[in-house]
Amino acid sequence: HNYNLVSLSSVIPEDAAVVERGALEPGRWDVGDVLAVVMARQTGTEPGEKVAAGLGWLTAEEGGVFMEHSGGTREECEHELLRNLEDARETRDWNWTAEPRTKIVEATTEEVTSVLTAAVYRPLSLE
Repeated sequence: HNYNLVSLSSVIPEDAAVVERGALEPGRWDVGDVLAVVMARQTGTEPGEKVAAGLGWLTAEEGGVFMEHSGGTREECEHELLRNLEDARETRDWNWTAEPRTKIVEATTEEVTSVLTAAVYRPLSLE
């Protein structure tokens, strides 16, 4: 789309809500807006190649974490996301409030194919 993306690390702010949506709607924000995102992406170039990209998240009273992973299949991606989220849970002494969630996209390459999954925060002001 017509936005500038600024990649963030994976910490969800305290009191933020994670809302699952589908594809980014054209025209939702103004052309050139700067969007803060946590994203995973993968590109395939070989016909028949599978590509997958996903995000996983886990929330707590103190905030939360996103994990990103890209790889060959949906199953591989989900396995790594859940493993990394469990590591995050074990290394933070937080009051976890929900079970891990994932959102993964997968495609089979015909020519050049890219997949992307992103957590999009509101537009940033550059003023």
